[in-house]
This record gives sequence, structure tokens and C-alpha cells, in this order.
Amino acid sequence: MATQTLIVPAQIDARIFCRFALFDAFCRQRRWRTPALFAVLMLAFALACFAFRDSRGGAVLLGVVLLLVGLGLPAAYVVSFLLSVRKQSRHMGLDGTRTAYTLHLRDEGIQVVSGKETAEFQWEQLFRAYRVPGCIYLYVSQQRAFLLPEAGQGDSVWALLMKKLPAEKLEDRS
Repeated sequence: MATQTLIVPAQIDARIFCRFALFDAFCRQRRWRTPALFAVLMLAFALACFAFRDSRGGAVLLGVVLLLVGLGLPAAYVVSFLLSVRKQSRHMGLDGTRTAYTLHLRDEGIQVVSGKETAEFQWEQLFRAYRVPGCIYLYVSQQRAFLLPEAGQGDSVWALLMKKLPAEKLEDRS
């Protein structure tokens, strides 16, 4: 029986990288929870201040400050995150679309070729795969993922992943 090899050149630009970074941080790792909890707590404290206002207006002023801090700090967190992603994409040279690496999806596993470097992973080693609109994120560990933009091959790549990985390691969000 002939071995099946699917060759996928991963052409990644700043937009694809930014979408991945947002997905990884806020969807997969759920790092939105802490800023959201902080905002809810500050909003609750601000509402308590507004409910128990006094004649001098001190409680209202404190409520306004808590409200501004409660909304401002989470917003600053998100903006800071986006700026760091933008800086990182510039540092990686993702200003234009370029082939970052090529994945060879084979029956026995995955081979990743980037310049002169080659890495191989068995199907059993893979941590998880996510399909989002326009891209597949293939995690070989919790900290390392390969991005596969779906330039015409998305369905065939996802079909192969469905064949090789158990259902609990696959998540289709497209």
C-alpha cells in the first residue's frame, strides 16, 4: 500500500499570526478570565459606591474612579497584548506573506521543514488540532503549534487529521 503524503507550505503573514495569537491566548488558554473578573469586581464596587452615596459626593467620586480603573486596566491589558503581538510579528519578518515552513503529513507522522532544519512528530505525540475559519492550528505540545492556512487544502488536511487523531484531540470551530 502506497503511503499518503500531503505537503502543506505554511504561508504566514502578520494577520494570520495575530489571529492565532488571539485564539491561543484568549480562547485556548482562556486568559480573558482574569481581566473580566477584575472588571466585574470593580464594577460591583463602583455600583456599591453609587448606591451608598453621601451628601458630600465622596462615594460617587470613588465609584467613578473604580469604574474607570475597572474598565481601563483590562482595556490596557488587551491593547498591550495586541501591541506585543504586532511587535513580535514584525520581529519575525511577517510583513508580507512568506512560507515559514512546510509540513509533510504522512501516514506515519508529520515532518516539518524550515530552511535547513527538520523536525518529525508521530501522530500519537500531537497535543491537539483546532480548525478555525481559514486556518488549522496543529499543536505538537501545549506550548508549540504549527499554523496551516487553508489555501485550498483545508478540507483534505482536516480529513487526514480526523483519520489520524482521536476525536478528543480535534476541535472544529470553523
